[in-house]
Amino acid sequence: MKLGFIGCGVISIAHVEGLEELKRKGLETFELSAVCDIQHERAEQFASAVAKRLGKRPAVYTDYRVMVEKEQLDAVSVLINHDLHHTVAEDCFAAGVHVQMQKPLAISPSFGWKMIADAKKFNKVITLSEPSVLGAENVAMVKAIKDGVIGSISLILDYATVTLNRGFFAGTPWRHMKGQAGAGWINDHGVHRTHFFTEINGSIDEVFAYTEIFGKELSNGYVSIKPTGEDTAVTVFKYTNGGLGHWMCATSAHGEKTGGAWIYGSKGCLRPGQHVTLADGKKILLPELIERYAPGIVQHPFAHSYVELWEAITGNKPPISSAERGLEALGVVFAALESATIGKPVKVQGILSGEKHAYEDTVLEEMKIL
Repeated sequence: MKLGFIGCGVISIAHVEGLEELKRKGLETFELSAVCDIQHERAEQFASAVAKRLGKRPAVYTDYRVMVEKEQLDAVSVLINHDLHHTVAEDCFAAGVHVQMQKPLAISPSFGWKMIADAKKFNKVITLSEPSVLGAENVAMVKAIKDGVIGSISLILDYATVTLNRGFFAGTPWRHMKGQAGAGWINDHGVHRTHFFTEINGSIDEVFAYTEIFGKELSNGYVSIKPTGEDTAVTVFKYTNGGLGHWMCATSAHGEKTGGAWIYGSKGCLRPGQHVTLADGKKILLPELIERYAPGIVQHPFAHSYVELWEAITGNKPPISSAERGLEALGVVFAALESATIGKPVKVQGILSGEKHAYEDTVLEEMKIL
């Protein structure tokens, strides 16, 4: 099937690496036939990089609507600013093209619902490229937890702070503006965490959070902005099954960053990306978990995302990283943002139902200004 990329920015090369792994393994895959970016030079450079990795240079466009019409694509991977996700998805569905969406699913929950509805309206597939739950390593960890390796989950600790020296995350100012990103890093990066949280232990019932913008002005030396998206969020949450969690996500750190997750169960602890430590001190390393729980899954998360897209289109197989699960993860993020806005704990279901929307309203208002 013919695949197109809409957006040739920072994340796009990781997607090409995924396609490269599938090709190397001889797995049935997509042909990256065309790429599109509003910056023509960037699209040309990216197309040349694709040619070196995949052996064929894709056609280059600066208008995705022209690309999907001329190239007769089967599917696209959407790799652009969050505020454009729902519009681009609808255009692609209407043109008869299936969609893989880069996380987060949408800029806010109401637009996430729209995208799912549009996919059904046009009878097209929409999957989410969420690397936190894809690839052999992540699949193995999730299956191990569900198999009871560390027992019933009681506590999740997850910390992620980065030092930007008052610059831009990934070199992109828009990620700090909630009218384009939906929020600060809690949405751009934090949705990875919430998707993993819900995948390993089921739905999150209630969230309480404090958020702040500590960096009042950011600059790369050429462009300066006054961020509207939160650069620090400290959150606690409660699972439907009774487990608790503490989560911190920030781009406001200086001098030293921190990161790591600890998933505690009644029988031991799982350190994502590292190992399991059982109550008796025994360690189970990730390669053993992969061999036991995910021997047939490709290693690269983005390679796995294209396997999921292929199987959803050709076999109607439900993906692990579905739009619906992505919307749930987005709902947890917005529950935290809502809580910080109104100063009270917030039910995730209240966000997903549209009952609670004070924070989302501020996002929609900023989108109108842009």
